Amino acid sequence: MLDRRTHAVRRVMRAAGWLLLRLLARPTIAGREHLDVSGPAIYAANHASTFDALLLFVLLPRDTIFVGPGDFPLLWPANWLVRHAGLILMKRGAVDREGLKRMLAHLQDGGRLGIFPEGGTWEKPIDDVKSGAAYLSQAAGARIVPMAFGGTYQVWRRMFLLRLPRVTVTIGPPLPPVAVSGDRQRRQADLEAASVRLMRQIYTMLPPATQAHYDRQARLEFRGEMLFRPNSLTLPADISLDALAELVAKPNLFSPLHRNARLPVRPFVRHGRFVRPRAMQRAADALAAAFDGGDFAGYVEYRLGEAKAAEIRAALAVISAAMDDAEVARTRVAFRPQVWERAPHQDAASQ
Repeated sequence: MLDRRTHAVRRVMRAAGWLLLRLLARPTIAGREHLDVSGPAIYAANHASTFDALLLFVLLPRDTIFVGPGDFPLLWPANWLVRHAGLILMKRGAVDREGLKRMLAHLQDGGRLGIFPEGGTWEKPIDDVKSGAAYLSQAAGARIVPMAFGGTYQVWRRMFLLRLPRVTVTIGPPLPPVAVSGDRQRRQADLEAASVRLMRQIYTMLPPATQAHYDRQARLEFRGEMLFRPNSLTLPADISLDALAELVAKPNLFSPLHRNARLPVRPFVRHGRFVRPRAMQRAADALAAAFDGGDFAGYVEYRLGEAKAAEIRAALAVISAAMDDAEVARTRVAFRPQVWERAPHQDAASQ
């Protein structure tokens, strides 16, 4: 249950959110009649921006409990809102059993839950989804209300530039609780398949431009390159910098590391800009230390998978070691991520 203070905070948030939405954007909302569903129920939306959380707050029933990030510090005002708006905070990057217990208990008591099945705002294809929402639906017998948010990627910048971006919300009819087979060995596969089906359902409700954004993420490829000036040094040929390039080239994925944690990673933020070797070494060491412990332990594994996380760790270690030779040689260095998009027909040909 939410206490009186939390309800008051939420009322202020809803009023401010509606004001912001109407003054700085052009919202279109369809299917609001599907929000009035009794619990246990899960409201599940796609997630490309922190703006999506505001949409949940202004749209969902007042007694809905929201799930938020609890693994690294947020910036103001998000950090204040998270503390005072009655959220269940999840530690991503590890199995947060306590958070899952709280969500499940709320649903089993007939409550309603607002969640983002994708797990975060980092850039990814539509079917890069976590199985938490499907698990909760199956375990609590909760229906799922699919919600499609269109036009929200990088929307804050367009709003603050007074471009009045078009934002769409489409709410679909409630889906029945997720069911899994009786085979315990197939349980996780069933939940993952149900999660993908849910996101595909949401995808069909998105406007074409947002569908194209998700489609593009599936076709992107990345290549990392270490540059030396003068060109007298090289990194070992067997070290791949491609996963590191993906990390630093995706704005939503990399921004918590330099904006929230304020790590000294400017050489990776300013792509291709030459810096002194010690600055690059500090940046590589800061990232490696962040991923080894503290708030960002498991950060890359959760978002990019174990294989790419291991590749990034190896790349950071090699870059750091190479900077000693670069310093002796008085060589300037730069990291340059290259990003390109496969043609759609290439994906079709490979299937």
